[in-house]
Amino acid sequence: MSAATERLNDILVELPKYKSQWETNVSSPYVRAYDLAIDNFQKTTKAQEARDRMLAELFVFSASVLTGSIMMAAFATTSLRVLAGRAALNVICNNNLNRTFGVMHAATNSKAVMFALGGVLDEAKKLANKQVTSAAEKLTSSAPIASAPTALNFKTRIDDFIAINHVCVHEFIRGVQQDNSIGEASKSRLADLVGQTPFCNPPESRRVDENRLSQKMELLFYMSAVLDSDKLVTYVPSTGGTAGGIGRDIEYSKKAIPQLPSASDYPKSISPRFTGRPFQPYDPGQRVEYDNVGSVVRDRIDTLSRLTGNSSFYPEQNFAEKLLIDPTGGAQMAKAEQIINRLSTDARPRQLTDVRMI
Repeated sequence: MSAATERLNDILVELPKYKSQWETNVSSPYVRAYDLAIDNFQKTTKAQEARDRMLAELFVFSASVLTGSIMMAAFATTSLRVLAGRAALNVICNNNLNRTFGVMHAATNSKAVMFALGGVLDEAKKLANKQVTSAAEKLTSSAPIASAPTALNFKTRIDDFIAINHVCVHEFIRGVQQDNSIGEASKSRLADLVGQTPFCNPPESRRVDENRLSQKMELLFYMSAVLDSDKLVTYVPSTGGTAGGIGRDIEYSKKAIPQLPSASDYPKSISPRFTGRPFQPYDPGQRVEYDNVGSVVRDRIDTLSRLTGNSSFYPEQNFAEKLLIDPTGGAQMAKAEQIINRLSTDARPRQLTDVRMI
């Protein structure tokens, strides 16, 4: 047996251990943290918002923002279709994943294979393009995440993703071994390259602080709810019913706002314009209103915001104000987006083999 073939065999022997380390040190504690976060979230919101589809969306949201490793980032890219119809959430997740892969200089059109062959893909293609293509096919045929809301479902999905990448690396190495058209020097170089891939560099110890991560996840869930709370109202002033024409506005429509607060085309308030026409004296105006998430939820948001290193999310209120006045406004919308970006930056791996403590 040649030295290069022996080295490739040695890597094959280690692959099951790498798979187990990814499962034990990243996948399992990540899902347990999610399970705790969603349990607390449901208790606080009385499950009124936590529908099955929403839970699936929130898991992908967490994986896209609180990545910690190329493994979670690559997994999230295969699951983004679950966010169809959630414009703002989709933008946040895609932007964060693009930034994550950008920091690591990973090819944007090859995100799905970055966990198995990231960092060595270009050179490996030059030496063994047929094997790279064949191995990558194992990944591109994988199914998207289902919308079932259980932690068990999410755990098996991540474990399947790790297992598929295991098969991908295994098939690549076997293909290189058995290809007589690849010289010994190239096989030896490919053995070096495989040893540099993210899959073959798992964390040797746990990289997830489950309680801490669950707090960050739960805060993310509330930030998503805050960003979903803004509505664009089209209205005209009432012209009857009270003296002087003072009365309740007449609302023509009330629609969810798909843009993020930082977007240049985020709607601005426009006052109705007086025209003096007999039956329609005003052209409609528009304003942004916010759904009231409730004082219990606001208290929980403030608590989590402080626990995760941020300041209080809402302005100070006395007991009566908390019950009667919802202080949500443009400042909270902007702050929600900022908190998401901050949590994402803190959890973002800086290189392909970096596995951050999250």
